[in-house]
Amino acid sequence: MSEPSEPERYSIDDMMDRLKHRPSEESLADGELVTRADGTQAIKVRRRKRRSHQPHKEEKRIAMRARMIQVSGALILIMLGLLAAGGAIVYGNSAPFRKALLSKITSASGAAAELQQFRMNPASANANLVVLKWPKGNVLSELNVRGVRAEIRPSSFLGKAMVGEEIKSPEANLFLRVPDPAAPTREAVATAPAAVRFKRYATSKLNVVCGDPSAPLLRMFESDASFEPDSAGGRPQLLLNRGHLSLPGWPKLNIDRAHIEFRGPEIDIISLRFRHETDLRGRFEITGTVLPYQNDRPSSLAVEIETYPLAGIAGPELGKLFSGRIDTLSSAKSNYLTFAPGANPQGNLTVDFRNSLGDPLEISGFPFLIGIAQILDDDWFERPVFESDATGTLRRANGNVTLGNLNMENKGRIAIRGTLAKTQSGSLAGKLEVGLADAMIKSSGNRRLQTMFGPNTDGFRWLGVAVSGSSTAPADDFRQQYEAAAAAPAEPR
Repeated sequence: MSEPSEPERYSIDDMMDRLKHRPSEESLADGELVTRADGTQAIKVRRRKRRSHQPHKEEKRIAMRARMIQVSGALILIMLGLLAAGGAIVYGNSAPFRKALLSKITSASGAAAELQQFRMNPASANANLVVLKWPKGNVLSELNVRGVRAEIRPSSFLGKAMVGEEIKSPEANLFLRVPDPAAPTREAVATAPAAVRFKRYATSKLNVVCGDPSAPLLRMFESDASFEPDSAGGRPQLLLNRGHLSLPGWPKLNIDRAHIEFRGPEIDIISLRFRHETDLRGRFEITGTVLPYQNDRPSSLAVEIETYPLAGIAGPELGKLFSGRIDTLSSAKSNYLTFAPGANPQGNLTVDFRNSLGDPLEISGFPFLIGIAQILDDDWFERPVFESDATGTLRRANGNVTLGNLNMENKGRIAIRGTLAKTQSGSLAGKLEVGLADAMIKSSGNRRLQTMFGPNTDGFRWLGVAVSGSSTAPADDFRQQYEAAAAAPAEPR
């Protein structure tokens, strides 16, 4: 058992020292000075009371609660949106929606519609094949569009109209019919406002057939096409880029570009430009208005040609006889393409032309040229070149091609005037006036030439030559006239 502790003893010096080192008044601000039983002193600190109201913590709790409400609301909206989108997609791929869409397409186009393998998602509507068939009385007969993809707006799922920015397709085939004058026209028309509205309809390969597909009056193929129902000018417009155009009896025409606008029953060809398949230099352009529903009123289109190969319009057969590039000559009575819509359009082309600057015309293949070259011992006459002053009129009608009003001169050598025609069967018929310079005839010393050619007129002595045969084997009566001149005495000139 431990002994009781003895009380602490303090000397007088210790007590005085303690009194000297008493706590300052400042240290008592947070506590209370107390004296123990043994005489020692200490500071008793008062306990602080916990505050029940702390503003910064309250604001933090409120902000956190608001953030939780916002996140919860956003999650709820996202879930509702996903549910709505899922429901819309399910409905958009259902039979009732497809039936309603077919009704909208029919209402907008006036054609009976068919969809194959149709499907929708929130961004687009897709179909492997869309077929539109118009009733009789319309120029439009049938449209087949493959691989359709439409950029749609969300309102298309539940709205009254299918709307969006663009419908695209890799291939579309359009069949046009020739209106029957005895039948009413345009039996079915689109309603307004249209139940299907897109800003642009585009295909990278448009093929168009007009008339009986087995013997079409017009065929266009492989053209990059874009149709805008509401263009900047307020009228529907069709834009074409590249492609080919085939007309009966015509050489193939390569489309460079085209701008076509629709004005009620009339079609305005703002520009239809062709290029020759061998190069991009030449330009053959058509402008004007087509009246497809007025069979009794011909449509006349203006024609402009610049540096275009003559063979590209006259045809490759005549192109072997007359080769070179031509420009249109300004004329009030020429340079037009006229046709009357109907079962037999009978398009007529009339163009006044001259050789292009820097591109001479060349004639070859005729027997009279070979005969003159042999008589004068000059091979140049087999393929004479006319670098200037070469003009004429080109006409096309029902597969027949005529080069008329020919006036071609190479001063000091030869001149050719007259008309040459090629029928649809390929046969040639025409009368050409061939002129040789008087000095050349005299220097040749050939008495037959002196007899054959007439008196000097316009610097040349002239001989009429009848052309026949075919475009592949042309013939003329130059040799017969030359042989006949052997028996005739030479007349002084």
